[in-house]
Amino acid sequence: MVTIYDSAVRSFEAAAAVLMSLQSCRTNLAAEAGRALDNRPKVILSAGYNSLTSSVGICMPEDARAEFSRSDDDDGLEFRTSGLNWMTIEGLVPAEIDAATCYLDAAVSFPAPTVADVFLRDFLADGGIADSLHQEWALGADRAAVCSLRLPALRSGATARRIIIHLRQPPLRFVIRSLSLTMV
Repeated sequence: MVTIYDSAVRSFEAAAAVLMSLQSCRTNLAAEAGRALDNRPKVILSAGYNSLTSSVGICMPEDARAEFSRSDDDDGLEFRTSGLNWMTIEGLVPAEIDAATCYLDAAVSFPAPTVADVFLRDFLADGGIADSLHQEWALGADRAAVCSLRLPALRSGATARRIIIHLRQPPLRFVIRSLSLTMV
């Protein structure tokens, strides 16, 4: 006879197995960006694309200035900007992952709600780019947020893929406590 306890243990083990398999499909963009701070108090960002590590980068418009450092409570990354119209945080989609959906999760601290457009960008062998349709993502003040983005099939001639998180008018100062991509 199966007891309630036995059933609960099996359910827990099944859930743990799913979580462990998802860990291999997860990229912690905030932790990756934080690695750029090793032995440095802050990172100065310039206009254009800034490659922080092999799996994460930040892009800003011309004549823009920004920097980030560890937050005062050492619980995230604090960004200070010059009043940008937009800013992108870009996560590389590993070539070996053939995913249908990307789940994004974030814990952020913005002074007011901020909207991001999330989409997939394919980089083509001929130097062009192809963007998927965007998904709007509302990021609030001091709260967690989750977004689901359907990924189209790999385009012919694509050499790399990135998930683009396009922040519309990011505030002058904000903190990202966590930001991750999970490919399923």
